[in-house]
Amino acid sequence: MLVDFDDFCETDNRLDLLEALHDANSAFRCTLFSIPALGNDGFWDSIPDWCELAMHGWAHPHPREAENWTYEEAIDTLLARPDRFVDGFKAPGWQISDGTYLAIMELGWWVADHWSNDLRRPPGIRAHVIAPDYRESATHWHGHIPNVCGNGLEETFDTVLAKVRNATEFQVMSEVVR
Repeated sequence: MLVDFDDFCETDNRLDLLEALHDANSAFRCTLFSIPALGNDGFWDSIPDWCELAMHGWAHPHPREAENWTYEEAIDTLLARPDRFVDGFKAPGWQISDGTYLAIMELGWWVADHWSNDLRRPPGIRAHVIAPDYRESATHWHGHIPNVCGNGLEETFDTVLAKVRNATEFQVMSEVVR
């Protein structure tokens, strides 16, 4: 099972609920799309190893943060990622610029992306594209750390907990990109 959550940061992390999921199934692992500007190295380094940290914008002031980034802005932002983060990126609101795609490709990173970007995404880029039916998926849970978009961790906890308890194996995003 693939489990990922957006908007993870030092001031809104719900580590208590993530730990409860891990307690329910010791095999639990997840990818946390994290906001680098809203944490420090000490915080990022304290996150358990069963959590993969990947970039989710830089400061995520709104859901269109990376929509108009130039190639140069994207390169500078990606290269500033905290050491604990993997080489992966997901644009806030799924709104990603062509310059960001090029920067990701040049750096050899992967992107978590939305099916609505299928015609824009450059051929050859390593990507995991969320399926249109992800809300009904038995093999992928996508949510948010805060209670937004109807899939916040606290507001969906009972559903997520049942899926985690029933799963026999977990993958993180960097293991499923193609």
